[in-house]
Amino acid sequence: MKNIQTIITGHGKYATGIRSAIELLAGPQESFKYIDFSEGMSEGDLAKEFNKNINTKLTLIFCDLVGGTPYKVAAKLAFENKNIKVVAGCNLASILETIFNQYNSLDNYANELVKISKMGTQILELDDISPANEISKDGI
Repeated sequence: MKNIQTIITGHGKYATGIRSAIELLAGPQESFKYIDFSEGMSEGDLAKEFNKNINTKLTLIFCDLVGGTPYKVAAKLAFENKNIKVVAGCNLASILETIFNQYNSLDNYANELVKISKMGTQILELDDISPANEISKDGI
């Protein structure tokens, strides 16, 4: 998805943890940047990291939590720049699925992330497990 830059950010080592999982499952992503909000960083420090990593193209900033510091800093940037969109609270599955798609707009990309996250959030119903449809022992 080269037409839109994605910045993944969150508290602690959230961003680098997501990076590790994405690279294990889908390989390195050229258009992705990962910015941790580490202990001891201020909002100003985080804003500098965002600004250092935002290029001139469309940018989606994916935050771990709505209302947290990374979200608030990203929201301020989005308010100042129409080429930035902020999404929060999605999951690894949604990011992985969107990696292999092209989006014609930043809004379309953001909405798809949220939609896929909602579809991928489930409760394991033990009544649904039988020997015929048992979960694979090999994993993903």
